[in-house]
Amino acid sequence: MSKLEKYLAKAQESVQRRTGTVTIDGDEWSVRELTMPENRQCFRLAEDDNGRFDTFRYNDVRIVKATEHDFPWNNKELLLAYKAKDKYDLPVKLFAHNQAGYQALLDKVNEVNSKVKTEQEVVNELKNSSEPTEKQATSVGHFSTDEGDQPIS
Repeated sequence: MSKLEKYLAKAQESVQRRTGTVTIDGDEWSVRELTMPENRQCFRLAEDDNGRFDTFRYNDVRIVKATEHDFPWNNKELLLAYKAKDKYDLPVKLFAHNQAGYQALLDKVNEVNSKVKTEQEVVNELKNSSEPTEKQATSVGHFSTDEGDQPIS
């Protein structure tokens, strides 16, 4: 299979995205992983006309993009009710009286979109950990060494 054929076939494949849910005010919110184009759009939409980056708007855009498959952010009645200029203006207005709900939703967006650790990162973490590993903690009061089990005093 040539590179061209490989990527033509990939274009037709459905990609499984990581998802998660969070409950806010008794409602379950579904959050999905953002694609690379969606992440780029989040950055672009977070810049103002002068090119300055607005972190708050960036978070709002990410919330909308990660949940719009499950919530109608572009609903005209909702936009009018909250006097929002666009759907990216809604999260802060929707959760104005529930900051914990906003933060829970943002935390879930961050969690679902966080980098998955590689095997090497996990191995390095375990090597640097102060917790005893399975080899070190073979039984209560003993640890394993090359010379044999030694009692811990």
